[in-house]
Amino acid sequence: MADSAGGSTTAGQTGRYLTVLTAGLISGVLTIAMGCAFSALIFSGPLSGYIATGVKLILFGAFLLGAITAFASSYAGTVARPHEIPAAVIALMAAAIAAGVPGQICMEGAFVTVVATIAVTGCTTGIFFLLLGYFKAGNLIRFVPYPVIGGFLAGTGLLLVKGAFGVMTGKALTVANMAYLADPGVFVKWLPGLVFAGVLFLVLRWRNHYLVMPVWLALSFVLFYMALPVTGMSLGDARSQGWLIASLEGGGSGAALSLSSLAGVDWGLVGSQTGRILTVLILSSLSLLLNASGLELVVREEIDLNRELRATGLSNLVAGLSGSTVGFHSLSLSALGHSMGAKSRLVGLFSAVICGAVLVFGSSLLSYFPRPIMGGVLLFLGFAFLYEWLYESWLKLPALDCVLIVVILVVIGTFGFLQGVGVGMLVAIVIFVVKYSHVSVIKHRLSGTNFHSNVDRAPAEEQVLSREGESMHILKLQGYIFFGTANDLHEEIRKRANDEALKKLRFAVLDFRLVNGVDSSAVNSFVKMKEQARSRVYRLVFAQVPPDALTSFRRGGLGLEESDSFRVFGDLDRAVEWCEDEMLAAEGMLSDGEARPLEGELREFFPSAAGDLKGFMGYLERREVPADFYLIRQGDPPHSLYYLESGRATVDLENESGQRVRLRTLRPGTVIGELGLYLREPSTASVVTETTSVFYRFTAEAMETMERQDPQMAAAFHRFIVRRLGERLIYTNRSLKALLD
Repeated sequence: MADSAGGSTTAGQTGRYLTVLTAGLISGVLTIAMGCAFSALIFSGPLSGYIATGVKLILFGAFLLGAITAFASSYAGTVARPHEIPAAVIALMAAAIAAGVPGQICMEGAFVTVVATIAVTGCTTGIFFLLLGYFKAGNLIRFVPYPVIGGFLAGTGLLLVKGAFGVMTGKALTVANMAYLADPGVFVKWLPGLVFAGVLFLVLRWRNHYLVMPVWLALSFVLFYMALPVTGMSLGDARSQGWLIASLEGGGSGAALSLSSLAGVDWGLVGSQTGRILTVLILSSLSLLLNASGLELVVREEIDLNRELRATGLSNLVAGLSGSTVGFHSLSLSALGHSMGAKSRLVGLFSAVICGAVLVFGSSLLSYFPRPIMGGVLLFLGFAFLYEWLYESWLKLPALDCVLIVVILVVIGTFGFLQGVGVGMLVAIVIFVVKYSHVSVIKHRLSGTNFHSNVDRAPAEEQVLSREGESMHILKLQGYIFFGTANDLHEEIRKRANDEALKKLRFAVLDFRLVNGVDSSAVNSFVKMKEQARSRVYRLVFAQVPPDALTSFRRGGLGLEESDSFRVFGDLDRAVEWCEDEMLAAEGMLSDGEARPLEGELREFFPSAAGDLKGFMGYLERREVPADFYLIRQGDPPHSLYYLESGRATVDLENESGQRVRLRTLRPGTVIGELGLYLREPSTASVVTETTSVFYRFTAEAMETMERQDPQMAAAFHRFIVRRLGERLIYTNRSLKALLD
């Protein structure tokens, strides 16, 4: 039985290793095919004689990229390879450099300059990745508008399609080259590549299996070489007529830049490609993060994006020194290993080894790689990008986002990648501003009727505030305020001030607690609000203005000094409290210093005889205490209920760090500690006097005695407490309803 179990374990391990090797072999073969296609794309036209050396550079870079990323990635099954997006932009650089070198005799210098540009791009991208990872900027992908990324990728697809024709015929797909490409002698060179790409594209749309592409590649090789004798063409004829790439053993200056070849580099031409190098940085970082995020969804496993940036940065820095193009995670090849059950670093490592082995031991075999198949691979990649971002996006994205994708694509195809990137970002910003301007900066509209300060007041005062509260207009603001939203805010207050159906506006309170910032262009609208408040005789009140917004106000000329028509408070609670005090003062209500005798509050609950009320007062303890006297301490067991007859007290909550936060302010006529006494729960906050105060204390023992000796008196007192709690609940419900509307 033990032998049987051991044999089963060995067979299982052997099966897993075979699966890993199969996944690595498929990944390596596809990486080699794409590497050849990318070399033909980059070293096209006048540089076509260096395709062979370009393949060597890319395969060596693929070996370094794959091996380093396989070891350093946070996901064990990651496969990295040279990528088509940076390759498409690098092809533009190579064409520009070749055009900038006068005469065919200088193509050696142009080639060395192109390789130097590729090396600079790879090293710069690697350093950029490392910095992004070091500063934990992996989540930057979340801030890039999705349609902008889609436009970039659609433009990349267009460049791949145009470049594919250049690989197969020597001239890219442009309006000017249409007549040339339609020539029968040229037509037969790109038609097989188009068929290859079309069949592969349609089959993968029908059944997306990991074996489709390698099987179709192998079958296409066989069909190509079966067709040669049928057409009467020898290998030499096929190579001389451009059907095959040149031998990898010749043509070029070696597999990498040497110290002696650096003297031939035109660094001025390298510097002229700075803009495109920056484009590679941006697109590569976005593509890497997109691929890593997509892989996260496929494998259902969290991937450390910052670690992926560091791993890919190191691999690109090393590969860039060898003159290889930029590369990073392949979502499809990494998902291939996952779908086969081969979650192992050996998949990416074996894929890299395949590239290295072919470069060292079988480079001559790659010279038999047909150009139509190389061009077909590029066409397929281009078709896939265009299909996803031009067709599928119309089914998934809003119409405006789809229009932006098309605009970026048209600009890239007409003027170039840099212009497309710039226009895309500009249009995205404009769309964002337009959309954001339609998001109301006002989160809640409240009034003094349904929103009160955290000040417990006597019932008579609460009635006045409820009656006059409509004259206070409270706006809770949110987001970032700029010129458009600030103008809407100004119009809101102006309309409220002119609304004759409501009570005359006395206070316009703006709560800035949820505001992220205020643009300098918006300050003028606030200046208008302040002037409008002065002329219309109401008060403009600011609450909890962020420091950045205060700076913008001061720089914009908005004076923050207090006046008859303007106030600034640290929070909304104190702002509303001030407005309430002003309303009560206008009605001639009692101030803090005037007492509210308890007998007057209780009289309607003890109507039968004055003796009953006097009897109840006998259960209470009356005391006069100085400021900073603790009536209740946070955490104390419930022991007493208090009625504040005169003075002022504050309910404070002490947090874990020892800081005291004001919860409520208590004025004469308020009851304190009733919930703790009834529920027998420890005190959740402290109550401390702010001024010399007089209070009545009703202990738990006194309440038990009264309930036992005089139940009717106890019932009258309980009705008084229920009334107070009910009134408080009514005001709370009004505030909640206003916030939910």
